[in-house]
Amino acid sequence: RIARRSPRRTRRKGMRGGTPVKASPRVAARHTTADTPVGTVSAGGQKTLGSSLVPLINKLQDIFASAGLEELADIDLPQIAVVGSQSSGKSSVLEALVGRDFLPRGPEICTRRPLLLQLVHTPSNPRVNAPTEWGEFLHRPGERFTDFEEIRREIDRETNRVTGTNKAVSDQQIRLKICSPNVLTMTLVDLPGITRVPVGDQPKDIEKQIRNMILSYIKRDSCLILAVSPANSDLANSDALTLAQLVDPEGLRTIGVITKLDIMDRGTNARAYLKNEVVPLKLGYIGVVNRCQADITGKVSMEKARSAEGDFFESRKEYADIIGRCGMKALGNTVSRLLSEHVARLLPVLHQTVSKKRDKAACDVAEFGECVPDSDSAQASVVLQKIHTFCNAVDGAVQGKSKNLATDSLEGGARVHYVLQEIFVKGLCSLDPTQQLSEEDIRTAIQNAAGTKAVLLLPEEPFEILARKAIEKMSDPCHQAARLVYDELTTMMSNCVRREVSKQFPKLADAIEEATREFLKNGLEPAESMITNLVDCQLAHINTTHPDFIGGAKALGVAQAQLEKRRAKERAIFEQQQKREDMEITENEGNDKHDLTPTKKTNTMKSPLKIKKTSELNKNNRGEYSRADSTNEVSVNLEDKENGASEPKISWISKGLWGGSTPKKEDARSKGTTMNGTKRRSDSLRQSIQDLNASDHFKHTSLGVVSLMSPPGILLPSDIDNDEELLQVLVTRTLLSSYFKLTRSVLADMVPKAIMHFLVNSIGRGLQQHLISTLYHPNAVKQLLAEDPDSARMRRNATDRLAALNKAMSAISAFHAELF
Repeated sequence: RIARRSPRRTRRKGMRGGTPVKASPRVAARHTTADTPVGTVSAGGQKTLGSSLVPLINKLQDIFASAGLEELADIDLPQIAVVGSQSSGKSSVLEALVGRDFLPRGPEICTRRPLLLQLVHTPSNPRVNAPTEWGEFLHRPGERFTDFEEIRREIDRETNRVTGTNKAVSDQQIRLKICSPNVLTMTLVDLPGITRVPVGDQPKDIEKQIRNMILSYIKRDSCLILAVSPANSDLANSDALTLAQLVDPEGLRTIGVITKLDIMDRGTNARAYLKNEVVPLKLGYIGVVNRCQADITGKVSMEKARSAEGDFFESRKEYADIIGRCGMKALGNTVSRLLSEHVARLLPVLHQTVSKKRDKAACDVAEFGECVPDSDSAQASVVLQKIHTFCNAVDGAVQGKSKNLATDSLEGGARVHYVLQEIFVKGLCSLDPTQQLSEEDIRTAIQNAAGTKAVLLLPEEPFEILARKAIEKMSDPCHQAARLVYDELTTMMSNCVRREVSKQFPKLADAIEEATREFLKNGLEPAESMITNLVDCQLAHINTTHPDFIGGAKALGVAQAQLEKRRAKERAIFEQQQKREDMEITENEGNDKHDLTPTKKTNTMKSPLKIKKTSELNKNNRGEYSRADSTNEVSVNLEDKENGASEPKISWISKGLWGGSTPKKEDARSKGTTMNGTKRRSDSLRQSIQDLNASDHFKHTSLGVVSLMSPPGILLPSDIDNDEELLQVLVTRTLLSSYFKLTRSVLADMVPKAIMHFLVNSIGRGLQQHLISTLYHPNAVKQLLAEDPDSARMRRNATDRLAALNKAMSAISAFHAELF
């Protein structure tokens, strides 16, 4: 429409009677606006800050894109994304900024891949016969396209190469750099236009694909959004602004562009849009007038189109006070200025990001190592170097000299120390087999050791037998300690192999791991053999003359003290029970309706005869034979106790050296049996044996003859009937406990020493020599260094990444040097 305007009208605006007239102040301001961008060369030709910032970003984009690495894709470089619905005028805006026709056009979707457009301002005619305008594609490096129609065709070819001809879309970028004296330095990303209904053979989810692609760009805070909306549609329904508000709800980084102002309905205008009154954006709106399709078909030049645009805004009084936000020149200046300011804000963060990624890439390169050399000698040197590095890592872990010490958990040698001291030593100290022996078990051992003889003195055989059984129970924990340390060393070795060798040379890592396991097994065998010998030495000789052993005399004193304490406790309990019985008798006498005479009261006392009969009954119930003439003994004993006679004390000599006998006191013995009865096994077999032993082994016939019964298959010792037998048990337990503690302290000290000597310390003494003798063979070196394909790929990736990041850091450093 602009092109069809009469040339005479144009002349009338610029001429009065054929005489040139001065431009109005508004027009002059439009051509020499204060919006001159910091991203261009100033009028005096001096470079400003912005003129270097945007080219720096362009250079970084080229560096990262040339590397083609996904790890660098997350570096957010400042850029401007052009967003708009299909046929909203996006392509016309970009072509107007460039001043050339170079984008594909058509009635259907044209932009099907993101086009990263780098505009670089170049001086006019830098050299004679050199082109002033040209384009370069990143996928065709070194080629300059001076024919912009050829650039259009190359965009079509590259798009169809990836997406095909079915109008599908792809998120792979096409990178185009255009150098021209007619452009302002900036970087734009032309994204596919938003469409809703698939046409032809487009995918059914074409709308979702395009929306996701657009959001993947504009969601980054480093991206400015150039939201293109046509003026002849309601701004509140703009697809571009709708997507922009999803990621930038406050409008802090969104620039609104209103196109097609010249085809709005008659009587309407976009003044409210441009004054930021409808959908407010902090960066505001710019209004432009693009070429219509007839102008494009008629090859109307950009210069004429820009002149017609200026005439349009000059002729509309409603845009007079906002003329600074109208026109393509105002758009170019604003976009270039905002991009330069945006880059300046993000440059420090970008510098830190690139620096951190470069350090990480350097670490990865060092971790994966260098490429495998070709010569045999160099390959052999690599094997030796890897073995040396691995052995140093293992030894450092054991000695606590690792470069990367953990602070959250124990590792390396600290775990070995924990196993030996916290698990083995404390576990061994908690073991006391003598506590598991009941008095019945000890008495059984004593009687079995005596054989056919009666026990006159405390025999040594049961003590030694029980001592050896207790020592044997320490054998398993000692061997378990050695195996636990072996497991810890194996785990430590596997971690070192994985960290130092396996990423680059998996076959060499497997060989080192297998050879190290063999070496540790060779150390485990003598360690376990030494532990077996230590335990066998303790079993071979029960040293009762050891200065730390308690000895018989002290054990007897301890046992007597225990016996006196036990009897005192029994007497106290018996007295309490007797008091309760007396109180019950008194209460019963008080409740009796008949008065009791002293004679009756005296008759209530038990006579010695009654006590004797009760005693005989109790003995017969236990299977003991009671003679008829024992009445006098019981009576005398009871009378002595009633008369206050003191009970005889137990002594080692007065009781016939363990073999004497004392009068049996039924009450005291029954109480002793109740309080100190030995622990019985609770299983049914043990109970049945007790029942058999409790039965009578003889019976009286009617003729007064005693008939003896055969003993049961399993016999248990009889209950302890006197204090001498109990004292034997207590002395034996005291001796066992003392000797076991002595032996336990020896093993708790010697077993860790044996493990450290034969297993742990052998790593520093001979691991490296073992690996060299096992693996270092000229014929096997090449096979060991066969590199894993994934490791080789990762190493190349790390090397390329480091090279790209080094180039980026050099570009940033050069910018700082040029600036300051």
